[in-house]
Amino acid sequence: EAELGRIGGKGGAHTPGVRTDPGEAAGFVSETGVDALAVAVGSEHAMRERSASLDLGLIARLAASTGVPLVLHGSSGVADETIVQAVAAGMRKINIGTHVGRVFTDTVRAALVADESLIDPRAFLKPARAAVATEVERMLRTITLGETA
Repeated sequence: EAELGRIGGKGGAHTPGVRTDPGEAAGFVSETGVDALAVAVGSEHAMRERSASLDLGLIARLAASTGVPLVLHGSSGVADETIVQAVAAGMRKINIGTHVGRVFTDTVRAALVADESLIDPRAFLKPARAAVATEVERMLRTITLGETA
């Protein structure tokens, strides 16, 4: 997997002018033989709000020009409905690490606030793992079946 364009976040740029160019992407894939390509289409790494606006037309043009699975980095900042649209336009791998981390951390925080006497990590890690499993299952249904809340 390679990344082409400036996806932004973590101190990077994020404007329409730094999005991945379909012609450049096609040449890059041809020259490198990469198996999958992460592209800059409107998301940003490490987003905590689900407010990104993706360029769905650009996704479709990139999918048509590259012939490899497209990867959406920064998907934690993308609403479920938009993820479904991005998959329909050609995205094939959706990265949601920040979102999953937030679910885990929020669950641990809530358990510790609810019972300040907790000191055994199993008591607060078990519900956090369960919350992550539930959310990952929900996101897989969103991505693969188009189900949204």
